[in-house]
Amino acid sequence: MSSTLLRTVAVLAISVAGVVSAGHVARCGEPAVAGAEATMVEPADDEPSQGVWYTPGTAEGYARGITDYPPEKYACVYPGKPTVYSGPMATYCAWHRPMAIYSPKVDKTFFVFGNPDNSPAISYYDHGQKTFAASVVLGTNPNGDAHRNPTLLIDGKGIITVYFGAHGHPTRVVRSVRPYDITEWIPAAAIEQKTSYPQPWELTPGEIFVSYRSSPPAWCYRKSTDGAGSWSPETKLVDFSGTSIYAVTIAETGTFPRKIHMAWSRMGGGTPEEIRTKALWARRYNVYYACSDDGGTTWKKSDGSRYTLPIDESRAEKVFDSGTHGVWLKDIQLDSQGNPYLLFVDADVTTYQCMWKVAGLSSKGWTMADVVESDHMYDAGGLVILSDDDFRIWGPAGVSQPHEDGGEIEEFQSADRGATWTRTGRLTGGSRFSHNHVKTVFNHQKDDFRVLWSYGDSNYPPATRNVFLFFYGEGKAGPARVRFSSP
Repeated sequence: MSSTLLRTVAVLAISVAGVVSAGHVARCGEPAVAGAEATMVEPADDEPSQGVWYTPGTAEGYARGITDYPPEKYACVYPGKPTVYSGPMATYCAWHRPMAIYSPKVDKTFFVFGNPDNSPAISYYDHGQKTFAASVVLGTNPNGDAHRNPTLLIDGKGIITVYFGAHGHPTRVVRSVRPYDITEWIPAAAIEQKTSYPQPWELTPGEIFVSYRSSPPAWCYRKSTDGAGSWSPETKLVDFSGTSIYAVTIAETGTFPRKIHMAWSRMGGGTPEEIRTKALWARRYNVYYACSDDGGTTWKKSDGSRYTLPIDESRAEKVFDSGTHGVWLKDIQLDSQGNPYLLFVDADVTTYQCMWKVAGLSSKGWTMADVVESDHMYDAGGLVILSDDDFRIWGPAGVSQPHEDGGEIEEFQSADRGATWTRTGRLTGGSRFSHNHVKTVFNHQKDDFRVLWSYGDSNYPPATRNVFLFFYGEGKAGPARVRFSSP
């Protein structure tokens, strides 16, 4: 085997580092944080791909059919870069959740992803056997758009439903025939109309709650009481007139009814100058919050005051005002008391430079902390709460392909409920391509699998469209490849 095929990268275990400064950006070739090292084999050029590679298009493509776009409209595309973002997107994007769930009853972590054909696929990791099941393809998508990636729900009886195909299309749904079994599936009722980013939860016994972006672009929800056999009429949850809503949600575990938390930003609007000079994708503003403790019917602010639906912008609880910057939500997680914590980036869309931030809610209100700077607003990390005095972020804050989305995976840790953060390790180094779209396992309880992410070339055009999956937990020596069993 050639040396190219055996090219290895260092994978760093957790170690101690200094406090992160606001201006720190880890660079390719920067000395690794000291610590025990493991190695992994860089995927070979001729190794079969595991996931979808995607770009939404080139800068010129954004102006297709529009004749009066001023040249400065594309100041947001980084100089010399033809695309806003591109790369490995088997686990894309932050608004697809959950994509991985741990089930203690069978001691398995189930996860979904977009395969190389951009078809929805599912597998699981058996923690006892330490093996991955053969992946199972669940359907097809209309095209290669990774915004159609799947999400999943495991109900109280172990039945799995998977949601896919959306992004201005109906959400298709399939249902496992048997509990905790991924080998046989039947179609369920689609969520019709133009939907995007379906996020399913079981908030009351036997009832599925799915929220999603509809069209016109309000954030809406539907419920099913017959295992996704049928759906209630659509209810508008958030409607900021003339703008699109991008939301992340998470439900509590344990006894019913389970509280659900939601954070969102808006795309669109801005000052007349911003509207004239910035592409629509770059005009993403602010962070807002709502929660429900009665199955998603009644929604409240963090102080307990009740919303009237749909929530409009004038009445929405604003957690963070981004000003003229752009906001990209990355994750939402809960501590042991059910307090929500939001991971997002605050980005200068003209330079792509962004600050990772964590907003946390306590009895005293919202707190805000800076974590680290990185060089792209589509760098997507995961927030993992191991205990109330041990918060971790694993994400691509280090650079492998400058000014491209993704990079080297670094670890940041907080011992004071997210008030301050320290860089405590670098999990990857010297990577040929980029790691990105870190997804936190919902209900994670095992230290060998807390997060899952994609790896591949973020350049456009790419040297290869091969995409590979990695997983990690703090109990492992370092990140490891997902290696599916043979069918």
